[in-house]
Amino acid sequence: MQKRTRWIAIVCTLLIAGLPMSLLFLVIDGNDDFASVDKGESYRSSIYKRYQGAIYAAVPSNGYYRMDAADPASFEAFETRTYDGRQAGRDKRHVYCGNQILPDMQPALARFLGNSYFTDGAVTYFCAFYSRPNDALGGVRQVWQQIRFRMDRGEKPQTYLYPFKALPASSQPYRPLLERELATDGARVFYEGTEMPQANPATLRRIASRQDGETRPGDQFFADGRHVYYRETLLPLSDAPGLYGFQVDGLDRQRYLRDPRDGMVYVGAQAFDAAQAPYRLISEKGGHVNQALFAGKDGIYFYNSQTRQVERAGDDPFASGAFTALSPFVFSDGRQVLFLRGKESWYRSRSSGGLISRSTLIYRMTPAPGGPWQKLGDVYHRFGSVWRHGDALYYFDELGATQLVFSPIYRILDPAAADFLVRSQQTLQIRADDIRKLIRDGKMAAIEGEEILEAKTRYRKSWGIF
Repeated sequence: MQKRTRWIAIVCTLLIAGLPMSLLFLVIDGNDDFASVDKGESYRSSIYKRYQGAIYAAVPSNGYYRMDAADPASFEAFETRTYDGRQAGRDKRHVYCGNQILPDMQPALARFLGNSYFTDGAVTYFCAFYSRPNDALGGVRQVWQQIRFRMDRGEKPQTYLYPFKALPASSQPYRPLLERELATDGARVFYEGTEMPQANPATLRRIASRQDGETRPGDQFFADGRHVYYRETLLPLSDAPGLYGFQVDGLDRQRYLRDPRDGMVYVGAQAFDAAQAPYRLISEKGGHVNQALFAGKDGIYFYNSQTRQVERAGDDPFASGAFTALSPFVFSDGRQVLFLRGKESWYRSRSSGGLISRSTLIYRMTPAPGGPWQKLGDVYHRFGSVWRHGDALYYFDELGATQLVFSPIYRILDPAAADFLVRSQQTLQIRADDIRKLIRDGKMAAIEGEEILEAKTRYRKSWGIF
């Protein structure tokens, strides 16, 4: 009897232990035949396909959705020469944003306005050009719907969608504005379907954005001569000609605005601490940083994307103001050299544990190499530069960790490597892999240095799909 009871307990334990894995296979493996649908008939350059008598919408990040409400015989994409209208379609019954029905629109009268806006003359919608996560679908609900879908007991969960928003009725027709996600009825301005309070459509402009030494119209900061906006949000400052936006390479989700009148900085709609202004960006390049660092009155500051707060990383090692940038990541005041370097921490491995944190560190080069630096030349394609200090040669990198070059400063151990980087005919055909090979072959060695400051963003541990 005891032996039988023990075997029953073992079987029950195995069943309980195997249930989550079985559910996981149901979530991951299934009958969503993307490749087959992709071979279907296309509607112009739109997101829609006709396959085996049904209409499908491609929703990036989660594949195709079958549109059972759509009529294949009358379905069509909107006629447009621009890409920002490809995410909507219509048939004789409905107008669609992605795979969703836009309520109350008359398909026979519907037309594309531009800037991702659609109207039938009475009802106007913004239908986003890019798909986004469906925030209304919780994690548990998503898993349950996915299981039912894999078992052919329910519809595919709408984990991603093309969001849409109806504009208020207006006696004047809407029209697109400034070639961004903007529309106006002549009195009001809307960004992605949301009204920008007090905005003047007659004077609204895109605030200039600076990056890589170039200035061009920005796409998320706006001003009308009196007010300043981040997207649809009114910012607490007045308009001025000198306002400009910027972003750091590789940190594209963080859009910054600087007011040169007082040195204030805004990240999106959030202001830095005014008491610490003026702020100075340490480096506009992103190859060797994970956070944009700013020097304020009382330290180094950065925006933490997880806490969504501007935080102080530590005292400002550049406070003397005597430092010169030898490269975007290497600085010298004639007595010491400081350099920036990014770091990532992971649980066990990238595939099995998840990201713990990302940091940007400031190091002091040791021993301190006092005295002048001589630049020998730039590496072609702006990969970096070669420098001499005394009898030593150095390579200052700008490629960064995404190109598997993990340090901003290397000691060149083979003089022939320096000649190859800046003087030889091969320099014109140099590739990123040539830089990596010099490091692998021991011809260049990373400089470590003494850590003096760390700006860290911590991430929650990844627990997988459940």
